[in-house]
Amino acid sequence: MTGRGLSVRLWLLAAAMFFSICWVTTGHAQLDRTALQPGATANYRFAEPNEFPITVTLLGAVRNPGRYEISRKIDLINLIALAGGWLENADLSEVHISRLRELETQAERFDIKLDLDDVTNMAQTFVELQEGDCVYVGVSRGLSLPLLLSIVSATAAVATAVFYITQIKD
Repeated sequence: MTGRGLSVRLWLLAAAMFFSICWVTTGHAQLDRTALQPGATANYRFAEPNEFPITVTLLGAVRNPGRYEISRKIDLINLIALAGGWLENADLSEVHISRLRELETQAERFDIKLDLDDVTNMAQTFVELQEGDCVYVGVSRGLSLPLLLSIVSATAAVATAVFYITQIKD
């Protein structure tokens, strides 16, 4: 093999390795930043112009977290759909609604834990949203399939580079 052909192959291999490692580190970090970064929200409105909407905050592992002014007809599942759905690292067994409960002299928040992996056991009253609800979709701490595939491809690129470098020395 000529010196020039070998250097071109090594350069292409190094570029592939660099891009696969960048893809691993930025891809997964972006998922976490989107789901967890404080203040990474926006305001959205999904209600008829003459309708009196309710305001709900949606946070966590959803594509578009934020403050939503929605029609009273929109339930939790539809709100998540309006937010672009959940992220690949969402833990649907860890969905929480923080809801206001008015007592005699004051109001306090209480937590409703939902498992969206099994919606058959969920009461309709929890799926219906109320004014001031704060919904949090949990983030899975395990390996997602895209992250696992990116780690495997980066490892394969490094192993290939090491193999070619050891072949050059011999």
